[in-house]
Amino acid sequence: MAGLEKWGKGPLRGLFRGLLLGLALLGTGCGKMVLYSNVGERQANEMIALLRTRNMAVEKVVGLEGTWSIMVANTDFAAAVDVLGNYGYPQDQFATLGQVFQKSGLVSSPTEERARFMYALSENLAEMISHIAGVVTARVNIVLPDNNPYTDSISPSSAAVFVAYRPGTNIEDAVRDIKYLVTNSIEGLAYDKVSVALFPAPMASEEIVRGNELVNMLSIHMTRSSVLVFWLVLLVVVAATACLSFVGAKLILDYLSVKKEEKQKARAKAAPAEEGEPEGAAGDGDEGN
Repeated sequence: MAGLEKWGKGPLRGLFRGLLLGLALLGTGCGKMVLYSNVGERQANEMIALLRTRNMAVEKVVGLEGTWSIMVANTDFAAAVDVLGNYGYPQDQFATLGQVFQKSGLVSSPTEERARFMYALSENLAEMISHIAGVVTARVNIVLPDNNPYTDSISPSSAAVFVAYRPGTNIEDAVRDIKYLVTNSIEGLAYDKVSVALFPAPMASEEIVRGNELVNMLSIHMTRSSVLVFWLVLLVVVAATACLSFVGAKLILDYLSVKKEEKQKARAKAAPAEEGEPEGAAGDGDEGN
């Protein structure tokens, strides 16, 4: 028992700590967390398809009022946010004309109605532009001056369009169509009064994209970012196996040593009795003669 306690306090304690570390690493790598919530089903399916083409573990969970939540592995969270942001997901939610001009019991002033109309028109145009291939997000700012009909000075209407596009797409070829789209949607707006500003959206970092490439480790396919966790877990398993083997071998040797000592002591005790037995037997014979 003394030998067991001696070796149990050291190697076994290290063994348990190593196993706990391995389980923690496995739990960190295999756990999932919410990436986005309250997403429409169509957009959720598009996001899942985009992430699965990059070998990411992702799934959707039913949310509230017909929405979905996107779940992704902990190790893929940063890469998923980066990739989806590069493709404009989650997509912006634009207010429709029906939402802006909902019926209300209050009477709106002409100025308020004009501002609401401009906002609804801007949202409608931004939504249309965002559906152009390569566009990540779009914003439209409309200026409709309230000209006084009794004065000779008239300020022309204008519009400014902000477009963030995905690098590598020929969005410059669509600038003319965007200007025509805005011009024909706003009464009295001239073509040369529409400005379109293009800005490239940030690309996913090469480190994150490379980290999600599949590699072959010991005939097991895994992402490159999981290689470190794999080797750490493998090291813990090997260390635990070696520790168990060492402790088991030591316990067996201690057991055999104790048994050997017990046999030697038993023999030592039996030796004097065996040596003294013939003397007693001889003395009895002499007395009889």
